[in-house]
Amino acid sequence: MQKPTNTAPQAGAGRTSPWNHPAFSLLLALFCGIIAWMVVTISIDPQSSYTVQDVPINYANSASTYTSQGLDIVEKPDLETVDVRVSGNSTIIGNIQNSDIMVYPSYAGVSGPGKVTLRLQARLVNTTDFPGDIECTVENPKTIDVVFDEVSEKTLPVTVDASGVSVADGYMLNKSAAVPAEVTLRGPTSELDQISSVVATVSSESALSDTTTVPATLELRDENGLTFTPQYTTMDSETADVTLTVYQVRELPLVVDFIGMPTNFDTSSLKYSLSQNTLRVAGPARTVSALEELTVTDFDLAQEFEPGRDYQRLVELPSGIVSLDGVTSVTLSFDTEDMDSKTLNISNIKPINVPSNYELEVLSVLVSGVKLYGPADEIAALSADSVVAQIDCQSVNLTVGQQSIPVTIQIPSSTRIFATGSYTVQCEVVAK
Repeated sequence: MQKPTNTAPQAGAGRTSPWNHPAFSLLLALFCGIIAWMVVTISIDPQSSYTVQDVPINYANSASTYTSQGLDIVEKPDLETVDVRVSGNSTIIGNIQNSDIMVYPSYAGVSGPGKVTLRLQARLVNTTDFPGDIECTVENPKTIDVVFDEVSEKTLPVTVDASGVSVADGYMLNKSAAVPAEVTLRGPTSELDQISSVVATVSSESALSDTTTVPATLELRDENGLTFTPQYTTMDSETADVTLTVYQVRELPLVVDFIGMPTNFDTSSLKYSLSQNTLRVAGPARTVSALEELTVTDFDLAQEFEPGRDYQRLVELPSGIVSLDGVTSVTLSFDTEDMDSKTLNISNIKPINVPSNYELEVLSVLVSGVKLYGPADEIAALSADSVVAQIDCQSVNLTVGQQSIPVTIQIPSSTRIFATGSYTVQCEVVAK
């Protein structure tokens, strides 16, 4: 009888150790390769390069090269940034940003006006954080085209064109003013020579009846008044605020204020005329609307009146009011056909308003040669007894002792007679 064979299972049969797995061996080899590459890169060959994007172009660097020749850039490409290739130690350059690099044109070939192709250069400006030999190279474009020209400045006043502004009936556009009042232009001399004026054009959607301020865009014009659009010239201000001063217009009567006449004199009894009876004026509505008439300079009957003579009187305009007729004075004439005159010696001398601390004694007996004018019939009936030489102490500075005091001539019996000339009497002033 055959004996069965006992076969004991071998330890670990059917299971493979992960350390012996082929995938593990592959990963381990790859890891070791990377470590080896890093060691070689860092310790043996650390140089590398990478691209820094969007580095701004600095046109101001070394600008004295062309400004010393009286030139300036009048046209440059729209390109504002470029990409820069940075080469150096890989442990350093990896953190370089676009702000650490400056890209600038080389102006070495600029010698006069015209278009010049400039080479773009780049250099590291932050050498504190990134020391060592680091090379910067502009990738694309490596050159740019820039136009140079002789540049100067020109200052011109701002002229307001208000032809498009309408004002309400009874009003006028008195003046217009722009802020700024002048602008400075800067650009090629050839362009500046073609610019003759700077104009602020304004308009209104509705008729104006009050002063207003509106914004306006400034435009350049040539000597023929045509709009000129420069290619390179710039202004220090592109806009202006324009104030449109709107005035109300009215026609007002002219009147004369008479002074130097008896207290009870009726000025309507005087027959006079002015060379112009009304005057067209303009001014702020709040001032003009309150006016009823305009006066000319006062006329002193006692000191100025002479029969048959004409008088020039200035028109007195309130502040802020202007004459639209261009008239500043008028001629005053009197109709003396029905008037007559008489000369009298007046003995009726009467002081009034004597201060309580003074006594006043009139020493003069007569006021001689008083010339009086009025309607012929009243002058014919006038006698010296109807006339008073009045001393108004309220208008006199009294001093103790004798002094000559002016008198005014009063005609209580008439409202249409007046005296001309100046008269005084001798008085004694005594303190009480």
